[in-house]
Amino acid sequence: MAQLVKTYADLPLGAVDASVITVAERLGISRVATLDRRHFTVVRPKHVPALELLP
Repeated sequence: MAQLVKTYADLPLGAVDASVITVAERLGISRVATLDRRHFTVVRPKHVPALELLP
């Protein structure tokens, strides 16, 4: 989480968004339900080119 917040410091990426992305990376999940498309479309997780955002 800390590395994501540091990498995307110009967003600013909050702890909650960083934790969701970190959990998705660790569990190999590529689909995330969120209303915060602004942050999640910018961040590039390690395990996939981009997260698939739902709804």
